[in-house]
Amino acid sequence: MNMKKMTLILALGAALAISGCSNASSSEKADEPAVGIANPWREVTEEEAKESTPNLFKAPEGATGVTWRIMDDGTSDHPLVELDFDYDGLSFCARAKYGAAEDEDISGMYYDWTVTDDATLATWAGGLMQGKTYRYVGENEYADLITWYDIEVGIAYSLSTTAEDLDGFDIQAVAEAMAPAN
Repeated sequence: MNMKKMTLILALGAALAISGCSNASSSEKADEPAVGIANPWREVTEEEAKESTPNLFKAPEGATGVTWRIMDDGTSDHPLVELDFDYDGLSFCARAKYGAAEDEDISGMYYDWTVTDDATLATWAGGLMQGKTYRYVGENEYADLITWYDIEVGIAYSLSTTAEDLDGFDIQAVAEAMAPAN
């Protein structure tokens, strides 16, 4: 038997094993509850996201692949809002949480940060919005994060990206391009 036939037979066997050959009819299977971990994220429109969180950021002009999500895990009165987008050749994840504590980390980024620095976002709160930038420099990966908190409204924000090289990249400029129109 040649190698191609043997590979085909093995692939067919694996497909049958994965499909779960059981004695239950398809109608019986449809009545059975699915087992697994529930995904707390659900895709929403930009309008739905803005209804859940006041003073919400916007995708920067020219962003592509824009996807809005809300995570309502039942532990808070306010959901976590997420905006994923591509911009200038990088993929970004922006998050906002209304009612968050000032020091709450909503970023989902768990690095031992190599560099941190204070920032002031020029387009947020009349140029007075204080934030913090973080950079991780690894052997084959960079990660950038900026966080800021609107103390007047009580909203925590974060914006992050990862890439093989972020030398010369300014995440603060992207965050400034996301300021809501007031």
